[in-house]
Amino acid sequence: MRVVLGLILFALFVLVVGKASGRLLGIRLGNARGALVGTIGWIAGVTAVAFTLDDSPRSGLTVHVDNLGQALGAAGLVVFFGVLAAMPVAIGIDLLTRGAPVAKRRRGRWWLHPIRSLKAELAPYSRLREVIGNARRANLLHWRYATGAALDSPDLTHRVRTVLEESGGMMVKLGQIASTRNDVLPAPLTAELSKLRADVRPVAPDDVRVAIEEELGEPVEQAFASFEWEPLAAASIGQTHRAVLRDGTRVVVKVRRPGIEDVVARDASVLRMISNRLERRVEAARSIGLRGLTEELIGGLEEELEFLHEAKVGTALAKNRAGDVGISVPRVYTTLSTDGILVMEEVVGRSVGEAEALDASPIPRPQLARRVLASYIGQILDDGLFHADPHPGNMLIDASGTIWLLDFGSVGRLDARALNGLRGIALGVATNEPGLLARAARDLAGDDGAVDLRALEADMGVALGQLDSPGGMDPRLIRDVLSVMRRHGMRPPSSVTLLARSLLTIEGTLRLIDPGFSLTATSREVVLSDHSDAIGTPEEILQREALRALPSLRTLPEHVETLANQLRSGRLSVQTELFAGESRHVADNWVDRIVIAATGGLGAIAGAIVLFAAAATNDHDAVQTTLWILGFAGLTGGSVLLMRAAARALRRTAGRIE
Repeated sequence: MRVVLGLILFALFVLVVGKASGRLLGIRLGNARGALVGTIGWIAGVTAVAFTLDDSPRSGLTVHVDNLGQALGAAGLVVFFGVLAAMPVAIGIDLLTRGAPVAKRRRGRWWLHPIRSLKAELAPYSRLREVIGNARRANLLHWRYATGAALDSPDLTHRVRTVLEESGGMMVKLGQIASTRNDVLPAPLTAELSKLRADVRPVAPDDVRVAIEEELGEPVEQAFASFEWEPLAAASIGQTHRAVLRDGTRVVVKVRRPGIEDVVARDASVLRMISNRLERRVEAARSIGLRGLTEELIGGLEEELEFLHEAKVGTALAKNRAGDVGISVPRVYTTLSTDGILVMEEVVGRSVGEAEALDASPIPRPQLARRVLASYIGQILDDGLFHADPHPGNMLIDASGTIWLLDFGSVGRLDARALNGLRGIALGVATNEPGLLARAARDLAGDDGAVDLRALEADMGVALGQLDSPGGMDPRLIRDVLSVMRRHGMRPPSSVTLLARSLLTIEGTLRLIDPGFSLTATSREVVLSDHSDAIGTPEEILQREALRALPSLRTLPEHVETLANQLRSGRLSVQTELFAGESRHVADNWVDRIVIAATGGLGAIAGAIVLFAAAATNDHDAVQTTLWILGFAGLTGGSVLLMRAAARALRRTAGRIE
């Protein structure tokens, strides 16, 4: 009975202290680290009480109590000493594992499967050792690769690709996604990463059956009239199979790989650990904003896991572009689609990258390319929702010459600010005026005027001077504008960055369809003929800009007159505060920290004094008991506040050192 009671008390102590330590100190421990902290606190508390209450220290961890009062006192001391010991341990663990995120579980609760949950918590650290081991064997951790100039080195890019290939799993998939980020990463690195090939084995038919039946809640034979277990294609996220619905419709079923969510969560945690440390210590990582890039890559990968997202986007694109000539989107069967299964209309066609398929089409190549571009411009200007990965593999052409758009795992969305910025860029290009380009860039980034406008205009003028011809949606110009914005510390919206990359991709696809195709000239023609109301002529854009500025211009004379009158009468004054805005926020933080530290110190001192008074009291009555309680409470509360202040100070110090 004592053993069972002891185990229950131990579990409660570990759970409560492990959770409470992180909350009290203002740090994130997670379940595994919290359990470790609670266990160490329990051992320390029991050891301290054993040596305190037992006459002979040789008795080890055995605490002898004769009555209920002593038992309660011993339990209180275990909690007191355990909490005091757990807090510095929690601070130490937080410093050692700083930057490691707590994994988020998509399903279930950790207490239902504690062993599985513990393995999931520890899996990123095992994976991290594997990746670091691969990097050491490739000598990628040598100091000569830490400079920004090393990013353009073919030697570095080859070693990075080698490490990713040897690490396998989602590392290869993330490397493939990174190969498309030529807006952030240097060209030699993206070119090398584009060579990554994942060696993906098909999922066994039995596992595919289990995955489908778990998602649909019924046997495969009940959901489909027939199902081909031999996959059409296997990828890192999922694989596709042919099937036939009950009404005879031929479909393609995309099934998510079993367990891929755990693999993505594990490798995402490892990438966050690595990117956080590299950006603090390596110049090359800081120069490309490695942490922000990593989060974007992980976000895109996690979005690909949710097939319902792809289903909604496909349905929306099919509805938006229903009027496009010669362009179609496969129908999505939403009643059979879940986050793990996507059922789509089967398309019989070949990739537009195959010359034989294009030559066999009844529609001439230039007309095919124009249809694709017209649909893409419509997605951007009319819908604000565009296919972000329009490479040849995502476009099929059938026997009638209809081009089908596939794979909507990656899409872009343009809000009003992004569209206004693009219109400003179009106006600057059409009028060959770098000042308009500079102001459009400031509007696009939401800049408050802190950027040097003259220097920005000069750099925009250089970008304009490199144009072959004005007008149109020139992907190189948009890429150059974004590059200039980054050099001036301006952060463009991610949707515009995605658009710039997509324009480069679709330009390559269109030139495969028609080698003589000009994206700049044809896009200008399409915009003026079909979307003039969205962009408009330079005169129309100037008129809109003037109307937008009209309220400010109308009140400007009144403001000038008011200021002049105050200046003439000597009533014009400028009042500033020593601590205002961000400065006041910083000052308030410092005052709060000082108050917390002072309160903790005084509380601990007062608690210690009360404990000495209790020890000096000879009468075993309510007064002595009260003094013991007050002393331990004051010492515990003061220690918690001091430990919290220490934890925050050490985290800031560690951040500056690293």
